[in-house]
Amino acid sequence: MRFFSKILVFIIPVMMYIILFNGCGKNVSRLQGKWSASGNIGDSTDLRAWYIDYEFDGRNYKLSGYPPISEEGSYEIVEEKGDSLQLYFNVTKSSPETKSHKDWLLAKDSSLTIGTLTLRRSLK
Repeated sequence: MRFFSKILVFIIPVMMYIILFNGCGKNVSRLQGKWSASGNIGDSTDLRAWYIDYEFDGRNYKLSGYPPISEEGSYEIVEEKGDSLQLYFNVTKSSPETKSHKDWLLAKDSSLTIGTLTLRRSLK
């Protein structure tokens, strides 16, 4: 029993270190900050502007945009393939209502691509 307790004293700090190390990986830091895209649809007589902002802060994210859209919650990196990251978005609040979901992102320097949408890192 004494041997078992000595092993636990060693294993618990090692496990905590592994969990923290994985939680603070370089790919998480690549996402940190605000990412934006904007544009318009239509011709000069039928101009419809849009924008979208993602903000990653630690393990949390916020999405906002126009036409009105918002989403927030936490995220986790599920899989990595080079510059591609599969994220699980745990949605806690959204409008219109959306469920938690997985998406692939391509994170390169100052651009972040989600599906066909390319966002640029904001300097704000």
